[in-house]
Amino acid sequence: MDITVRKATENDFEKVYPLFEQLWPNMELDKPALRIVFNRGVNSDTNELFCLDYSNELIGFCAYAIVNNLWQAGYISYMYAMVVDEKHRGKGFGTMLIDASIKDSKDKGLKRLELDSAFHREKAHEFYRKLGFEKRAFLFSYPL
Repeated sequence: MDITVRKATENDFEKVYPLFEQLWPNMELDKPALRIVFNRGVNSDTNELFCLDYSNELIGFCAYAIVNNLWQAGYISYMYAMVVDEKHRGKGFGTMLIDASIKDSKDKGLKRLELDSAFHREKAHEFYRKLGFEKRAFLFSYPL
């Protein structure tokens, strides 16, 4: 069983895209726009994108941005995507992605890792609580 968590490259997009379809099943995805955002993240100094490979198959992905944060008086990680292929959930792969993000964030001297999760994702909420995340705020969003 070969498991690797690694930094994403632009070449990973086609294999990550089906995971986006699982993450946002009720959303009409704009694949060309997502590719642009993905590549921008891969090439950014303030974003980290990770892929999880299992037996030569890409089955997990997460991404975070480094954000200047007044509340923490420093920089934090803001995870803006996290998904494991539905066929492989509940096997510890998500924990591996989170652990890699936490280690990477600590290595960069960041103060906290934060994320948001939709109200209906109750299994995800339980997963994050088990990993030690605390529920401390609501996310409010305004369309522009």
